[in-house]
Amino acid sequence: MEITIHLPVTPAIKKYLEGRLGKEYKLSIDDWFGGTIINMLTIKRLSTSKEEKRPEKRTERFNIHTSLSMAEKNGFTIENKHEHMINKILNSLFRQDLYINAIINKKNYGIDYHTTINNILDVYDITEEEFNTDALKRDLIRKREEIESLLYLS
Repeated sequence: MEITIHLPVTPAIKKYLEGRLGKEYKLSIDDWFGGTIINMLTIKRLSTSKEEKRPEKRTERFNIHTSLSMAEKNGFTIENKHEHMINKILNSLFRQDLYINAIINKKNYGIDYHTTINNILDVYDITEEEFNTDALKRDLIRKREEIESLLYLS
């Protein structure tokens, strides 16, 4: 028997997860996403869980499939505070991957940041409405030096 956990995410993050993990994701401790989710599962939802002050536009659901036995061991639900934390982690991971690729492409191949950002968004079929490219570029410029200092670029 299998159960499905419906994780609320933004449309852009759903496309990113589907691109990285597939549309039918089976929960596993052996990958980065599964390890994160398993550690945030709870047996039952607490009634005292508070809603976020600034909810994001999480209009999509990313389905996480797991066996009943794994769910019984680790939990069936994700609390609101953990949903928020997971979404922050995913947003940060997506941006970091995007920025690292943009910096490497600029340094090694002379490809401008805008082109790399647009190409990666196209790969995941993420539209301008789902993720503002101007905001991504401004954020990249702010974080560029810090990211470059972590990489071994010649």
